[in-house]
Amino acid sequence: MHIHKIVALCALLLLPNSYAFADETDHYRVRLFFGLSLPSGGGVSLKQWQHFEKAVLAKQFEGFNVVDATGYYKGQPERSKVVTVITNGAGMAKVKSVAQRYATQFQQDSVMMVKVKVDEWAFIEKLKPLN
Repeated sequence: MHIHKIVALCALLLLPNSYAFADETDHYRVRLFFGLSLPSGGGVSLKQWQHFEKAVLAKQFEGFNVVDATGYYKGQPERSKVVTVITNGAGMAKVKSVAQRYATQFQQDSVMMVKVKVDEWAFIEKLKPLN
């Protein structure tokens, strides 16, 4: 009798899991927090940031938002940029690649990433005039 339960459990575990692929089609709002302070002192200049924005962000993402912010790291204020992207699970590799590239290029300890599942998103168009 116990062997039937074990076989049934193994069969359930081997069935395709519908949740395994959910990440690829689900959409997420991802925020990346880019610190602008350099470990050696000083910071990432506006020109350097703009170059990163054009050369990396704009080439990886069809659309994104950038907000100037002040963050705190180890109790100290730090100028930062917050980049928001809407992407699906398949696009997460690009997001992580961008963050790693920035961290490497500007000697950052890390780039913080926050990923939140989006239940609905749409582009709301203007009303069409009534004739």
